[in-house]
Amino acid sequence: MADQPELLADVAELETQLAELRFESLSHEDALALGMDLAARAEERNWPLAVSVFLGDQHVFRYACPGTSSENDDWIERKRKTVYKFQEPSFLVGQRLISQGKHFHTETGLDQSFAAHGGGFPLFVGDEFVGAVIASGVPQQDDHAIVVEALRAALDGE
Repeated sequence: MADQPELLADVAELETQLAELRFESLSHEDALALGMDLAARAEERNWPLAVSVFLGDQHVFRYACPGTSSENDDWIERKRKTVYKFQEPSFLVGQRLISQGKHFHTETGLDQSFAAHGGGFPLFVGDEFVGAVIASGVPQQDDHAIVVEALRAALDGE
């Protein structure tokens, strides 16, 4: 059996983020603004980040900062599939299982086209799941943190 991955985050904190980071409404224009803000935050840090925003099955925003590659696109798709399956942040899905001493693929039976790594976050309008915002390119806890930062800014009207 493979070595157990490292627990990188407080699962309760990740669950709180999921409960709190919800919109009252979310238009295509809002999704565009969220994606642009996330990309700008990455560029300010000189991070090689790829960013995507999905509403339903539609890919409404995509940007790749310098230093990214098609591998980041693959990670975005794997994280998107995990967010859509569980309607939870991809980081939360993975960290919850790690905290229980379990492995994502073994426990879920899902193939390698799914990834329970940080960077994918569901978009909710109230209790309705409507899409996802996803980042890939830096360590997974940083992918997650910058997405949460951009979501908080969007919800605070910054």
